[in-house]
Amino acid sequence: MLEHGKIPAHLLLEETQMKKEPDLQGPLAAWSKIPSRIRNSIRGLNERDLRLRGGSEGWSIRETVHHLVEANLVASNMIIAALATNGCDYDWTWVNPDKSWMRRVGYDTADVGPAIETLRALCRHISGLVAAQPGALARTVKLNDVPGATRYVMTVEKILSQEVEHANEHLGDIRDARGLHSG
Repeated sequence: MLEHGKIPAHLLLEETQMKKEPDLQGPLAAWSKIPSRIRNSIRGLNERDLRLRGGSEGWSIRETVHHLVEANLVASNMIIAALATNGCDYDWTWVNPDKSWMRRVGYDTADVGPAIETLRALCRHISGLVAAQPGALARTVKLNDVPGATRYVMTVEKILSQEVEHANEHLGDIRDARGLHSG
């Protein structure tokens, strides 16, 4: 007998096995590859190597990885907001990823493995939501990223594209930091 609203575990497993991954295209496909691109950028590095600094912000490789995970976590929340309420306000003035922020949050010492795995799962989840909803890429949020500033509108598609560009920049920083210290 089924409890109200509960599906037996064996049925959930079967349902999960039967579903294939959504066919992702365009900016959604590029965005969903960010976790594997991060993982590939640090392949072969040890804990000491993750402390190497360089790039546009002077952050360590570890801090850069955590920054990318955090940026996509925030972007995912923006996307959920847009999917739930098209045109809603989203305030992210509380985000200020500078060196002090990195220390306060613990990005200077936190393990990168769980962060990348979290991002991988989050990208699969958000990609599935977006791919399943017709017109999702055109949905919008009104963003506020500076206290007192005028809000600006961004589509889900633009959020995804912006995060891909952001990842490209910081993955370049990781490559540069590796290059500065190789030899």
